[in-house]
Amino acid sequence: MEMSPIATAILKVIRRSRKPLSKADLVKMTSFSLATVNEHTEFLLRSELVVETERGPSTGGRKPILLTFNAELGFIVAIDLESTHVRVGIVDLNSRILTSESSKDIDVSLGPSAVLEKIKAIVYKLMEQLGVTSHQIKGIGMGVPGPVRYSAGITTSLAIMPGWENYEVNQFWSRHFDCPCFVDNNVHTMALAEQAVNADSEHANIIYVKIGNGIGASIICNGRLYRGSTEYAGGIGHINIGHDKLCYCGNRGCLEADAGGRAIAARAEHLAQSGQSEFLRRLLEEKNKLTLADVRKAVVESDPVAVELMRECGNVIGDVLAGLVNFFNPSLVYIGGAVSGVGDVLLASIRQSIYQHSLPLATRSLAIQHLSLGESAGLIGAGMLAAEEIIYGHDVIKRIASVQNIAGER
Repeated sequence: MEMSPIATAILKVIRRSRKPLSKADLVKMTSFSLATVNEHTEFLLRSELVVETERGPSTGGRKPILLTFNAELGFIVAIDLESTHVRVGIVDLNSRILTSESSKDIDVSLGPSAVLEKIKAIVYKLMEQLGVTSHQIKGIGMGVPGPVRYSAGITTSLAIMPGWENYEVNQFWSRHFDCPCFVDNNVHTMALAEQAVNADSEHANIIYVKIGNGIGASIICNGRLYRGSTEYAGGIGHINIGHDKLCYCGNRGCLEADAGGRAIAARAEHLAQSGQSEFLRRLLEEKNKLTLADVRKAVVESDPVAVELMRECGNVIGDVLAGLVNFFNPSLVYIGGAVSGVGDVLLASIRQSIYQHSLPLATRSLAIQHLSLGESAGLIGAGMLAAEEIIYGHDVIKRIASVQNIAGER
């Protein structure tokens, strides 16, 4: 049995509301008649997709019954994979994290089989902790650090994820779980999470920027995620900025070859070896190799060379984003990812470059800020990705609803 478009529309309003709603609220918010709302909310109640909660305040008659989405119908496995670490969680159908675990024992260059087997072991461990069975897992959402053909659940980039090109990630999970799997670039999953948390925001045109080892963007246009004709929209890390450094993609001059996480760590090592930063030199002597975390430590300790390094990186990233702001005219730019956690100096320099190099009309109502969810954005977004596809899918009744309560309906 398929859910009607009207029932789906009402369910979306109920689920995305931050508070329980009465039927009168639904009439106002959907423009459906009270009779229509009554009919379809009864269907949602029988299917247990919606449940009754406390009564609302009276406006003169009986107190109205309030409705809320039933997020306890099942569980979602959420996976946020980066090139050198992963975070795995079990979330409810509202993508509320119930339990999670991070692992740095990950290297995507080892190929999909080795990496996914490690992740699978973490998934089973978390399920055991919660007492969740495979039957209760209704979907799997996974963000990965490279391009994805979303409609097919296939990773597509050999350069970013060696050995993963045209790998059917969804098929791996389907061998272990009887539920759908949805795979996307983790910049997009991050954007989905922030968009859901800020559902009441007036911003409908947004650029989300993730600055990690790579640099990518997610574009929300008129409230919808824009994927592009080949589902590769947002690859700003490979915009040429005019330097001669070789990027892993094979080209020279790419943004992330100069301002991505690996590039920043390499530049910090050069500054240490050349004696320009005594603080970084001492760290290099202790560890033999510098990481982004070391650069963050140097910035926190106000090492002037490290601070200037991050300011330079912010400037070049901001220059690229200024072009996007002129072209796309968003009202909000979010900055996230591991590099953004280095400190406010990066955000300040990005903001300065955008305002300096964008046209005044494009920045008149522009806000530029850190992600509100921080490191949790990717995991929450991965859960959101799967939950929304399932809940608003044509076979939601079969997958998660209480079929026995509506078996006689046609």
